[in-house]
Amino acid sequence: MKRFCLILLLYIYSLSGYSQTITTENFEANFNTLLANMDKEDWEITEKLSSDLLRYADPKPNLDLEAKGLRYMYIYSVAGLLNEKKLSKEKALEKIKPLKGKEMIMRVLLFNSNCYINCVHLDKDRKDTFFSGVNNNAGTQIFSFEYVTIKNGISESEAELEGKYISLRGKLNEIFVEGTTLPHFKLFFTEGTYEFMPQ
Repeated sequence: MKRFCLILLLYIYSLSGYSQTITTENFEANFNTLLANMDKEDWEITEKLSSDLLRYADPKPNLDLEAKGLRYMYIYSVAGLLNEKKLSKEKALEKIKPLKGKEMIMRVLLFNSNCYINCVHLDKDRKDTFFSGVNNNAGTQIFSFEYVTIKNGISESEAELEGKYISLRGKLNEIFVEGTTLPHFKLFFTEGTYEFMPQ
């Protein structure tokens, strides 16, 4: 989880010039509090904080990158509450449905073709699509199965992707809730892009 928070934060900072675009001290302080609680996996706090921060950032063009990251952190937090059965499937779906059609920056994950826990690999059934199995830090909870279809295709082979950390972006296109014992989201993203991150 620490790697997730750190990489996502650094990635957003590097793209947006964070210190130059954020002028509200309250936003910055609350964003840091959100990251600290994501690391602790306190989903009740992170669900509220990410929602509040997103409501602030969403209408501001200069916070576009932050909003894309916050949308994903909000889904991740709702997924944590869903998996812990603190939210019903219906309520969890209701919470994230407004994000349909919105672009997001997703969690940076390692490409590993033989892994299904907190990693990414090529989907076997969908052309030019990455599949990610997203879990809690310990790998004991399933949060989501995510499919990101890359708009310009994936140019590298599986062998070339192996062992690389990948940052995915995409527009949330379809949302489903699955599972009884371990309820989780199944998310489909279109218009995806990807890039490699430093290890």
